[in-house]
Amino acid sequence: MARYRLIIKPSSPFQTTLHSDTLFGHICWALRYLSGEDKLLEFLAAFRPDNVPLILSSGSPKGYLPMPVLRPLSNSEAESLGQKYYKGSTGLDITRELKNLKKVPYIQIPALEMLKDDLSYYNLYAKHFNSEILLEKPKESVTIEVWHNAKNRLTDRVVEGKLFAKSDTFFNKGAELVVYIEDTYFSRDMLLELIYFISRSGYGADKSSGRGMFEYELLDQWELPESEDPNAFLNLSQYHPTEGDFSDGFYDMTTKFGKIGGHWAAGIDGGPYKMPILMLNPGSVFMRDDYRSFYGGIIKNVHKKEGVVHYGIALPLKVRVT
Repeated sequence: MARYRLIIKPSSPFQTTLHSDTLFGHICWALRYLSGEDKLLEFLAAFRPDNVPLILSSGSPKGYLPMPVLRPLSNSEAESLGQKYYKGSTGLDITRELKNLKKVPYIQIPALEMLKDDLSYYNLYAKHFNSEILLEKPKESVTIEVWHNAKNRLTDRVVEGKLFAKSDTFFNKGAELVVYIEDTYFSRDMLLELIYFISRSGYGADKSSGRGMFEYELLDQWELPESEDPNAFLNLSQYHPTEGDFSDGFYDMTTKFGKIGGHWAAGIDGGPYKMPILMLNPGSVFMRDDYRSFYGGIIKNVHKKEGVVHYGIALPLKVRVT
């Protein structure tokens, strides 16, 4: 098994978040255009319940991982944090601060290293208040509403006085996103060909108008913090669970309205959109008595057209939650 770090260096705004399932779709279309449909079908057939040839994480800012979703603080734990670190303040002050910390989307990798064997919101926030770690939102990008002129598709002319907005994410100079990859299928050279194709054709929505362009590096090997005595796993991907994946957990979820890519996006029987799919977000934490190298699987029957699938595989990190 080869492990890679894909370093994404955006060179234009992105309209689509760097999600593992969307990136997988781009890899499939790149394989289809570079090697033909038979090679794509052969690749998809290699995904079985007991074998996954390509595991992808979603993208995170360099040096960060998704913030774990954990057991909520009890009232006594919140009061204890206030008494220790907010002496002389009102209960409202600590409540406001905890609410702000809950909105932080990423955790620095060294902070997870410190907490991997005793992971809880109480320990996380205590170390933050004690200045052992710093919980803050990375400042590598800003998302803003960009206004566009509406166009009459019959006359191909702008409709006077009619506007619509789309959210664009603009990245600071030097910003880098990291995708963690485990691969048993492609050679390194072939994987580089696929990534090159994606980088030049664009990633995500509105790539035809210049969105989603990037430079990249593919670095060999990676090591991330993992517990030697785990009772749970931290999900790094957009994840659709299969039966028996976990017994309990704490999670955020998203309803994905996946869109068909490639030349099928121009119009196929059943329309361009897949059926809505519930996906568990990166950062979700699930209890396990044992450990596997992946969870989830390829989701079938997501569109009227036979053969359309959706990627729902989780790249897990072993942790011990308390």
